[in-house]
Amino acid sequence: METSNKPENTNVQETPLFFSEALKQIVADFSLRSQEIIFTRYGVFNSHALTLEEIGKKYSITRERVRQVIREVLKKVKEKSGVPLFAQVQDKIVLAITENGGIMEKKQLLKVLGKGNASEEAAVCFFLECTDAVKGVEVKDELSFSYMLPLFDIEGWRAVKNAAVKVLVAEKKPLSVDEMFELLKAEVKIEKDVFQSYLEVSEEIKQNTFEKWGIAKWKEISPKGTREKSYLVLKEAGIPLHFRDIAKKIDQYHLNKKGTHPQTVHNELIKDKNFVLVGRGIYALVEWGYKKGTVKDVIEEILKKSSKPLNRDEILKKVLDIRHVKKSTIVINLNNYFSKTKEGVYSIKKS
Repeated sequence: METSNKPENTNVQETPLFFSEALKQIVADFSLRSQEIIFTRYGVFNSHALTLEEIGKKYSITRERVRQVIREVLKKVKEKSGVPLFAQVQDKIVLAITENGGIMEKKQLLKVLGKGNASEEAAVCFFLECTDAVKGVEVKDELSFSYMLPLFDIEGWRAVKNAAVKVLVAEKKPLSVDEMFELLKAEVKIEKDVFQSYLEVSEEIKQNTFEKWGIAKWKEISPKGTREKSYLVLKEAGIPLHFRDIAKKIDQYHLNKKGTHPQTVHNELIKDKNFVLVGRGIYALVEWGYKKGTVKDVIEEILKKSSKPLNRDEILKKVLDIRHVKKSTIVINLNNYFSKTKEGVYSIKKS
């Protein structure tokens, strides 16, 4: 019985290379060297783009000559704007940006059009420099480098962005896009998907790994060190966590490029006034109402705040609300350091 050597059909289809193939056809009548320089400079049909110096060495020409060749190719391609294939390229770019509210951050645009293919993204980069159908725009500390339609209302975008900043500052915490839009929909007068598109190009407002939006410099949005990353993890969890679990979650949410060492987390949090050790290796946030100190210190503070002596069960409940310790530990501290009446209630010992 004969067996077929043909691979099984797995129903996996490769993404068609529209942009890179379009570029290949559009520059087909240019010199072979010019084509190769463009392809290698942008990384089309290659794993990565080469530097001007690397290309210069390959062809034994100066970096300035490489720049000149690239400028000449860009100019010639622009002159082909009336070619049907070039028009198709422009239409795809314009459509993507139109569907995104008229403006799109460059990296996001490449991701949408390139569909994860490096060669496609490289070709799109090239065409973006050749087309007049969209224009690049960037405002330092306000707007990420983006492409927008020629008639896009940049001042309208700015008004929406400023309104979002105002809400976040007032709320003093990161918000989901739904929460923010609900607070602003009467004011901004745009659809929610367009509202999110406007947020995505902002430099002042960023999204964290938990899909919450906030002011870019907030530690809940752009955590820098182990302490800030631990804070974000605990804030999102909403409950105390062991330092080993905090380290795992830092890596799970890709907050660190390298693996996080649990002992590093412990060493950092034990020194920070924003965290409190509430059990054996378990940390909580002070802002949740947890207090630093020994179990004896916690009991003492509870009794000081109480208008009357408390029984054992009342004290156990109050301590366990802010400490992850065994009940027996609390009872031992009660018996060793506090006064107990015949009625079974405890108070601070008089010195």
